[in-house]
Amino acid sequence: MTIDIQGISKRFGTYAALQDINLRVGAGELVALLGPSGSGKTTLLRIIAGLETADSGTVLFEGEETLNRHPRDRRVGFVFQHYALFRHMTVFNNVAFGLQVRPRGQRPPKAEIAERVHRLLKLVQLDWLADRYPNQLSGGQRQRVALARALAIEPRVLLLDEPFGALDAKVRKELRRWLRHLHEEMGITSVFVTHDQEEALELADRVVVMSQGRIEQVGTPGTVYRTPSTGFVYEFLGDVNRVECRVESGQVLLEAGGTPLGGAADHAGPAILYVRPHDIELLPPDERLGAATVRLVHEVGPVTRAEVEYAGTLFEVVLPEGGRVPAQGELVRLSIRRGMLFPRERDPGEPPRPFLPFRSGGPTPAVNLGPHTAGMG
Repeated sequence: MTIDIQGISKRFGTYAALQDINLRVGAGELVALLGPSGSGKTTLLRIIAGLETADSGTVLFEGEETLNRHPRDRRVGFVFQHYALFRHMTVFNNVAFGLQVRPRGQRPPKAEIAERVHRLLKLVQLDWLADRYPNQLSGGQRQRVALARALAIEPRVLLLDEPFGALDAKVRKELRRWLRHLHEEMGITSVFVTHDQEEALELADRVVVMSQGRIEQVGTPGTVYRTPSTGFVYEFLGDVNRVECRVESGQVLLEAGGTPLGGAADHAGPAILYVRPHDIELLPPDERLGAATVRLVHEVGPVTRAEVEYAGTLFEVVLPEGGRVPAQGELVRLSIRRGMLFPRERDPGEPPRPFLPFRSGGPTPAVNLGPHTAGMG
């Protein structure tokens, strides 16, 4: 089942929740709508489900218009963040509910309903809890019941709104893996909303990054992480250093001065350099170059991070596992292996500029960087 979202816009009073959204979800795809609160992702999901109306645009299921159809006629399974289970019903009856309330002519026989419910409970590994009530279950178990209930109606499309948001970190990780395996087994076209970047990158076939009611970028998890098309995507996906700089004669300089960080082509003037902490290397100081100072070193589980100051700018650095850990106050040299430059004033759709690191053994040949051999001071 394909989903085509064409020109969808939605306002709540003067607030523009969605602005001209266009997106195609392929048959059998698992797509994540990722963004901060207020980006419009849940509104878009509810419009697909028929729980919210659009001001303009259309949504097509397999080429057929759906906006004029009642939600129950769209055959959409919806999983809510807080489960929305009926407390007075057993697990079995919660899962069976969508089938039991169908009009008499569309309602399966009781035996068929029972067989389908038990099959689904076995699929979500909860068949042994069929007679329990929601308050007797853990959060992870309740979420799996909610998913089984959504699947019971044999939906053409499965929609999930922050499905793991109410769970603790360990349970979330376990359920993410479980949901990915379940999706591969069933192959239902699925769209889920999340603000958790790790969740989106781990689960989805494609990620739709949203901000202020617009789509910033659509791509595979690897594409949106490694080659963000906007500064917002760079900052939202993973840790990143945002460095105010300027480009002069093909060289990237901090606003406060110091030796060049690297090179840049096809740009001159104010810019912002984005660089991941693991793309910075700490090297021994070089007397020819200005030194940076280690201000703080701290361990977060297996990862050791350092905060390093150079020319009034703090850089966060992830140190390689098993490597030497510098002491606080130690002088070092920073070497930026890769990054991306965004002109400070940039037209929408204009691509970012590549950041050209200094190479060991000589400068990057694309621009005149001077006699530096590696990294920056």
